[in-house]
Amino acid sequence: MKPLAQQLFARLRKAGVDCTFGIPGDFVLPLYAAQHAAGMRTIVCTHEPSVGFAADAYARLKGLGVALTTFGAGGLNMVNPVAMAYAEHSPVLVISGAPEIGGRSAELQVHHMVKDYDSQRKVFAEVTVATACLDNAETALNEVERVLEAVIAHKRPGYIEIPRDMTNAPAAPAARQRSPAAAAHPETLAEAVREVRDLLGRAAHPVLYAGVGVRRNLLMVQTARLAETWGLPVVSSVLGKASFPESHPHYVGVFVGTVGSEAAREAIEQADLVLTVGVINSDVNTGFGTFTIPHGKQIVIDERDTRVFHHRYEHIPMAAMVTALAEPGPARPRPAPPARKAAAPAKAPRPDGPLSTDGVIAALRGVDQARYSFLADIGDAWFIGLELEADVFMAAGYYATMGFAVPGGLGAAVAEPGRRPFIIVGDGAFQMTGNELATLARMGIDATVLLLNNANYKMLEVMDQPREYYHLEPWDYVGVARALGGNGERAATAAELRAALARAESAKGPYLIEALLDPHDHAPIMRHLKEVVDAMKRGA
Repeated sequence: MKPLAQQLFARLRKAGVDCTFGIPGDFVLPLYAAQHAAGMRTIVCTHEPSVGFAADAYARLKGLGVALTTFGAGGLNMVNPVAMAYAEHSPVLVISGAPEIGGRSAELQVHHMVKDYDSQRKVFAEVTVATACLDNAETALNEVERVLEAVIAHKRPGYIEIPRDMTNAPAAPAARQRSPAAAAHPETLAEAVREVRDLLGRAAHPVLYAGVGVRRNLLMVQTARLAETWGLPVVSSVLGKASFPESHPHYVGVFVGTVGSEAAREAIEQADLVLTVGVINSDVNTGFGTFTIPHGKQIVIDERDTRVFHHRYEHIPMAAMVTALAEPGPARPRPAPPARKAAAPAKAPRPDGPLSTDGVIAALRGVDQARYSFLADIGDAWFIGLELEADVFMAAGYYATMGFAVPGGLGAAVAEPGRRPFIIVGDGAFQMTGNELATLARMGIDATVLLLNNANYKMLEVMDQPREYYHLEPWDYVGVARALGGNGERAATAAELRAALARAESAKGPYLIEALLDPHDHAPIMRHLKEVVDAMKRGA
């Protein structure tokens, strides 16, 4: 029998993983050594939250990402990004080292231990779809398969814990590897397809509402074909931005209730049938409750079920349903003309005037967006990103944690090295995880980092009111970038920003552009959100 770790890393390679992200620690050192012997690299980050964010971005593009951590102080430091991956349906596998099985004693407290030896696994059980402790060589690889199957089927994180003395223990091969996704019952699938096809054929103004499930299930091509087959205009959810290619002529915009794209809202409002595919039903998607889609005009295709108004077809994989609907049938309707995109133009800024968020949007729309993987942090960075056309876009838009974009850029660059990461980050989020510029520089990754410096936690101020504790002390962000191995410059006007973006396109390593903004200036969606919040405060 081969050592457990050797078989584990071979299995991860078979699943399409070519590296892990992590930070070494004493309980996981044998696993690092085994990984090195197996020819798989670890990308060492500066802090465990960055490990989780990087593995998450990698998973969103590759279908599975792996974070490697040590027991207690390392693993528990990664709970927040794993919680984000759970909330946003990202298949991240956390592998943690742990104290040896031999020698464990109820009387002996081991360093890094919180309450007992199982505390960490119990914590991760709350933010994962499956957990396992590999404490038995006979069953260990079967447990690996069980967790992997759940992660890949549900597109949510999993957790595996390996005691140090189990790392190289001879382990029995798994009885089976992950089975293919369960197929729908042919009669159930056929009935569901017939009903949906009939409704699409009779609808006067149907719309396709694409969510994150489209990308998580790698259905971008099939969903585009579905839109073309039925002549459907397409809007995306907030979390599903770029799940449908935004350069496609049927694409309309991102639906964020009344605070986002007016064209997207009108498309939903005027539709007599909304075909919803892979959308997470959340307050963010409805513009924080400003506009909801009536159940009575929705067909909802989720990862395992299809709901036609109030009629539910269970156990139909999303891939089977979307693929069947995308194929021309005997009653194929005449495709409608492609929907015209109606993105509101950004206000033309004075080239020599103070830089504004409208000026930032206008400058970014002039960038060749097909070259980049866009990653945005929460706040104005995210709202600015929602104004762009992008075929790859990631943000913590639903879970809304800070600190995702810079380490996420690292994960995206490793997953798709042919695209340059374009990271949009606020000064507050950069102060949390911006040190990952050092990892980008060490690895020779070319990346553009647009840092929005308004010296403020602005989104919190919009939701509340100006307060002293929302103010951020200024850093020399360009100096920080240079100290971490990158380069950069400041931009205080629209002309300076355009020139900086042009220089960044060919810069080697991470190139940070510090955009100096007025603390009282807001991106368009933030302005609309402020109006909604102010109206709620007034009781309007």
